[in-house]
Amino acid sequence: MAAEMTPEHLCELPLVVFEAGSSTRLLINEWFLQAGIRIKPVMELGSIEAIKEMVAAGLCYSIVPRMAVAAVHHRRGLQVLQLMPGLSRTLGIALRQDKPVSKALRQVLDALHKLNATPP
Repeated sequence: MAAEMTPEHLCELPLVVFEAGSSTRLLINEWFLQAGIRIKPVMELGSIEAIKEMVAAGLCYSIVPRMAVAAVHHRRGLQVLQLMPGLSRTLGIALRQDKPVSKALRQVLDALHKLNATPP
């Protein structure tokens, strides 16, 4: 496997992706398109676990959210490599306006605000 996982290198390998329409799939499509590459996945699946099983069996590679392979027990049989250029997305928090924020949730929100204010 190459040290840098670029769209140009990866487009020649068998790719399994999330089903069309998922946010991760859209992000993957865009990443390749920015390099002028239209992907032709060998399979589309709706389950992250099924995708990881196929990769662990050596049938393909995939691009999955980092949190899906963050813990050691979630990446058994998998090698996790960095994409070049990097791939990221911005997530937000949705809260109900008609419900008060609990003390526990307030602590989580405060911690997230502090993380957001910390320079990288």
